[in-house]
Amino acid sequence: MLEKYLGDSYDLIKRFWHEALEPIAPLYAHPKFIPAELRSRFTTLTSIPILDSHPNGPFGLLLDPHTGIPLPKETRVRATAGYTSLPFIVETERDLRPRYMVCYDQSYHRKHELDKKGQRAEKMRFLHKEGLVSFYYTSHAPFLIVAREPGVLESIRDRLLALGIPAGRLEFETL
Repeated sequence: MLEKYLGDSYDLIKRFWHEALEPIAPLYAHPKFIPAELRSRFTTLTSIPILDSHPNGPFGLLLDPHTGIPLPKETRVRATAGYTSLPFIVETERDLRPRYMVCYDQSYHRKHELDKKGQRAEKMRFLHKEGLVSFYYTSHAPFLIVAREPGVLESIRDRLLALGIPAGRLEFETL
């Protein structure tokens, strides 16, 4: 999260995630991606509190790099303000045990042999091999939704469909 992006339409979508997924588990933002000086304003705008200690009970976790997730073979850094890696997502799930994770991901290579959809599928395959299930919400602000339990992912899908999100906006891995 960069200050210049605070308040853009993507933040309104993050507020939607908070409200839409609350019945499944409250959503918190991972502090790695929200600078300390922006945290209060971020929470006011999105309604998403910053995770400062492990909550009692189930919770969801927003990973909010300002660019997204590189392809598995391109991971050089674990996580920065701009990027999070697939191994970081796996490690975060194993360490913190959120019920689900939502990760902003607008990272793709324009000159890669795979198109955007193929690159998203490759990321989901990586997570699948690590025991995680996932799907993408695709729009101008794409988000990767990840869970350990398939039933949780199904609950999220059902909730989004019930809120009127068209099924065509949800992109699942094809094995």
